[in-house]
Amino acid sequence: MTDEGREQAQEFLRPGERLIASCSFELGPGVPTPPESLLAPPEPSALQRRIEGRLPGPLRQLVRARALDPRRSRPAAAADAIDRMPDAVDNLGTRLMHGKSMEGGWQSAAGHFVIGRANARGSVTGVLAVTDRRWFGLSDVSQLWQMTPVMKQSWEAPRSAVSALRANPTGVLQKGRMDIEFTDGSWVALVASVPRNAAGFVEAAARYPR
Repeated sequence: MTDEGREQAQEFLRPGERLIASCSFELGPGVPTPPESLLAPPEPSALQRRIEGRLPGPLRQLVRARALDPRRSRPAAAADAIDRMPDAVDNLGTRLMHGKSMEGGWQSAAGHFVIGRANARGSVTGVLAVTDRRWFGLSDVSQLWQMTPVMKQSWEAPRSAVSALRANPTGVLQKGRMDIEFTDGSWVALVASVPRNAAGFVEAAARYPR
């Protein structure tokens, strides 16, 4: 458990809630990227909102319509599928090298975890935390020019939704690998940002009964 991760997680605790453990992490190699059709549209930046607010109504609508939404546009959905083809090839190679990285579809608990991370549109590294009530994930959504991380909660689930958190699963050589398993049978691979923290985080989480 890193001091940085713990400090960031403390800011998201609810009244009376106690933090048990936290760990900075990344999604494991080969975890698929959700289709854009399953993601919420990105929030406009403050600058974009100011500019759009000064435009006449028809021009404002034209500016917003420049980016096609794959959830509502067949051409955009087709373009999204084409853009994802190289990723599919890369994921196949990654799976051959590192093993399976996710079990369950996008409607599973593991799928919701990955979609929540993608919806945050933050940095690669996040924080996973477990409390006496729940699990939650944080993403750093700070801009490139910001020196201090700006954390946003990207996911949460009750403690009862997670059946196990396993460090260094059998047959996997990735350092710092952790598999978070859910009660619906789905799971997703994570990697501790500092590999040696994985075992301690898993042990601390397991010591507190659900």
